[in-house]
Amino acid sequence: MKKREVARLRVLSLCMSVAMLCTNVPANMIGSVIGSDVGALSNVSAASTDYGLMDNIQDGTILHCFDWKYSDIEAELENIAEAGFTSIQTSPAQRNNSFDSPWYMMYQPQNFAISTNPLGTKEELQSLCEEAEKYGIKVIVDVVANYTRGMEGENGDIDNDLRNRDFFRYDNENLTEDWKSRYYVYSTNIGMRDLKSENLEVQKIVSDYVLELESVGVDGIRWDAAKHIQLPSEGSQF
Repeated sequence: MKKREVARLRVLSLCMSVAMLCTNVPANMIGSVIGSDVGALSNVSAASTDYGLMDNIQDGTILHCFDWKYSDIEAELENIAEAGFTSIQTSPAQRNNSFDSPWYMMYQPQNFAISTNPLGTKEELQSLCEEAEKYGIKVIVDVVANYTRGMEGENGDIDNDLRNRDFFRYDNENLTEDWKSRYYVYSTNIGMRDLKSENLEVQKIVSDYVLELESVGVDGIRWDAAKHIQLPSEGSQF
């Protein structure tokens, strides 16, 4: 059996929810949606003919490099390409206090910026993107955009630009319990302080982060907890 066929058999199906992008992200940045919540940031046309990788993310197979360091992924790029993976997906690049902590702390962000965390530095992420492009591999970054670690006094440690009470839901302190109700899914907390993704200032902060990811060579994003984002038809200002 060929290496690519073996690689595809090893890939688990990605169960993903409906995604949407902030309106401040330029429309020409956004490509097709993968598995419903991985969006392409740009059309990359440097797919390697040597490895026969697909030119578009949605046409290939994603290797989820969960909690891998950027440098470790970079060291394995040749093997990843030979196995037939078109894209790799990293854990969140945002700042968190996950050093020597459980994996889920990586999903409790304290800012919207590429920051030094257990995966590495901004420079190492850029190096990974530059090296991956040589093999025709696309880089997808997991983005946590619906909530933060908390506000000041609530396990905060978040950046100053997020210390605005109007950015968070205080009108509904309940945890999401009724998963069949769209209202409860987007309007209640999921264990951490929920951001008002319909707030235009919040959208600007998040979209600036997406643009920063693009600036270092990231090709796509996966929206974490995407189904908790309020849609335009549900009264948001998108």
